[in-house]
Amino acid sequence: MKTGLRILQFAVLTLAVASAGAQPVRNALGMTTKSPKARAAFEDGLAKVETLHVQAGLASWRKATQEDPNFALAHILLAYFSPDPTEQVAEREKALATRKLAGSEEQLIVDWLASASQTKWVPAIQAMNQALAENKQDRHLAWLAGWWLLLAQDQPGRAIPMFERAIQLDPKFADPWNEVAYCYARTGDLDQAFQRIQHYTELLPNEANPQDSFAEISRMAGRFEDALTHYRMSLKIDPTFLESQLGLGDTYALMGDQARARTEYEIAIQKGTKVQAVLWSLQSAATYVREGKLSAADSAFTAVAQRAHDADFGNLEAESYRSMALYAKDSDAAFEALRRAEAAVKDNHKIPQALVDLELASVLRTRVDRAIRDGKMDLAVEALHRLEEMATASPDANVQQAHHAAAGLMLVAQGKYAEAVSQLEEDDRNPLSMAALAVAYEKSGATEKAQRMTARLSKLNEPTIEQAVVVPAFRKNRVAYESNPALEEWF
Repeated sequence: MKTGLRILQFAVLTLAVASAGAQPVRNALGMTTKSPKARAAFEDGLAKVETLHVQAGLASWRKATQEDPNFALAHILLAYFSPDPTEQVAEREKALATRKLAGSEEQLIVDWLASASQTKWVPAIQAMNQALAENKQDRHLAWLAGWWLLLAQDQPGRAIPMFERAIQLDPKFADPWNEVAYCYARTGDLDQAFQRIQHYTELLPNEANPQDSFAEISRMAGRFEDALTHYRMSLKIDPTFLESQLGLGDTYALMGDQARARTEYEIAIQKGTKVQAVLWSLQSAATYVREGKLSAADSAFTAVAQRAHDADFGNLEAESYRSMALYAKDSDAAFEALRRAEAAVKDNHKIPQALVDLELASVLRTRVDRAIRDGKMDLAVEALHRLEEMATASPDANVQQAHHAAAGLMLVAQGKYAEAVSQLEEDDRNPLSMAALAVAYEKSGATEKAQRMTARLSKLNEPTIEQAVVVPAFRKNRVAYESNPALEEWF
C-alpha cells in the first residue's frame, strides 16, 4: 500500500456480492445490477484491488460499467479510487446520473463519495453516518468508512475504530488488518502496527501486498534492511507489483543512497501509468534535495511540472512548484514558484474540487511558512487570512489541518508559544509543524514534550518533500539542540 503526496493514490474496497439471476442482483449494501457479466467483472476487480493490484482492478471495474452502464456503485468506486483526476470527475458524473436506478444503500454511498469529491462536506458526512447507522453489522461499510477517514481526511486515529470494527465482525477479512496497521504506524504505535501486519501476511501468504506493507512499515520504523528484504520478497511473488519497486526507491532515498534511489524510481516510472509516472517522478526529484543539489532539483521538478501540465493534472503541476518553494534558498524564487503553483491549481483543469482545495490549502500553508522564514510578515498575514477563509467555509479535515499549521507557525513567530501548541498539535505528523512544535513546547516550558517531539522528528522516515527539507538538517543539528535547547539558532 502507498499513501502520501496529498492525493488519493491507491485504496481498496471490498463489497460482498450475492449470486445473480435474471432479476437485479443485490448485496448487503443494496448494490444492484441486472448484468451477470457486470457482477462478475466487479467481483474480479474487488479481488484484485483489495490486494493492491490496483490497475488490473480498475480495468475490471471499467469492464463492469461497460457491461452495465447504469452500475452506479462501480462508477463511484472508479471516481473515488482512480488516481487519475480526470477519470475521477467523469466517473463521478456517471455515478450521479445513474444514482436514481440504484438501491437506497447504494445511493447513500454515491451521495457520500460524490459529495466529498465536490467538497460538499455536510451532506457527505450525513450520508456516511446514515449508511453506517443503517448497516451496523456490515464489515465492508465500516472498512470503507475507515478508508475515507484515513485517506481522504488524513485522520488515522479516527479510522482505527472503523477498521477494528470490521475485524471484529469478520476476523478473516484481510484488508482491515493491513489498513489498521498503517493507522497504528502513523500514530506512532509501531508495536500494534507490526502485530497487525504480521497477521495480515499470515492471512495472505501468497500475495505480494502483505510483503509490501510489511516493508513499508519496516521502513517507517527505520528498519531499512528489513524493508528492502520484504520489498524484494514482494517482487519475487509478483515481479509486476510496481508499488514494491517504488518502495525500493523510497527506502534507498531515506537510507541516503540517492543515486540508487533514482535508479529504482526510474524502473517504476517507466512501467507505471501516466499519473503514476508523474507522482513517482515527484519522489525521484526530491532525491536531489536530499543531496543538496538544488539546481538539479529545480530541473527535475520543472520537468515534472511540465509533464503534469501536459497530462492536465493541475494539482500535481502545482505540487511540483510548491515543492520547489519549500527548499529554495532565494526568497524571490520561492515566491515565484508559489505563484506558479497557485496559477496551476486554479487553471481550468478537469479535476475534483476536493483536490483543488487540498492543493490550494497546501500552497497557502507553504506561503505562510516561507513568508515567516523570509521575514515578509505582511505576506504571511495575507496568506493566513486567505487560508482562514477557506477553513471557515469548509470542514474538510485537510483544509482545517493546513490552517491550524499555518496559524501555529504565525504564533511561534510572534512568540505566543503556549497558543501555538494547540494549533500545531493538529498537524503533528508534518515535519514543518513538528519542528515548530518542538520550539513551542520548549519555549512554553514543556521540556519533556519537546524532547519527545525532537526524537519523533529525527526518526521520521517518510519519502515526502517535507521530510527531505526538514529531517536531514534536523538530524545534523540534533547535537546543537542538546547543547542549546532554546532552538532558535538553528530552527
